[in-house]
Amino acid sequence: MGVILEIVDGRLAMRSDADAPSSGMSIDLGSIDVRALGGHPLVRAVGKGAGHVVDATAGLGGDAWILAASGRTVVALERHPSIHAVLEDALMRARRTPALAPVAARITLSQADARHALAEAAGGAWAILVDPMFPPKAKSALAPRDIRLVKEAVGDDADAANLLAVALATTVPRIIVKRPHEAPPLGDEPHHVIESRLVRYDIYDRPHLMHRP
Repeated sequence: MGVILEIVDGRLAMRSDADAPSSGMSIDLGSIDVRALGGHPLVRAVGKGAGHVVDATAGLGGDAWILAASGRTVVALERHPSIHAVLEDALMRARRTPALAPVAARITLSQADARHALAEAAGGAWAILVDPMFPPKAKSALAPRDIRLVKEAVGDDADAANLLAVALATTVPRIIVKRPHEAPPLGDEPHHVIESRLVRYDIYDRPHLMHRP
């Protein structure tokens, strides 16, 4: 099976080719809860260092939106053309909505494979976020439809460890990897971890890069 793009209620939407026409899922960035972001685990994981954040695996844009709503400038990379197109459509709609436009303006989205684009995107960045597809659980409830569609589009992200290695090869001071609680680290043991109810953030710091002129 694959994914199909279609227009539903004036929005670009994505559905499985096994789903009924006009049943596609669009992205509504305005529905993301951005209250009390100072205590959000992702915002805490990124910290307060100077420079933009690179979201190397933008997906449906939730993490990039949370970071931008917290005041960060975000460079978001998404390599799958269909996911990129649906997210780009959502950002365009957000930029036309007065209440959302200031947040949307802090996000620059590119269709690019982060393994090849990180060297340029990471110039001057404070942090890189890597959020690969989570490994399947032995027993779990059915994932939400949006997650199932992304997984159907991108597969299992077999090159996720390689992406982390590329991120660690940059001169960015902080690398953050989003993982499920039960999964092992994607690479070496992280320097520290921030836990949330559903996920954890493995953090790799390079102190010698944290005080750049």
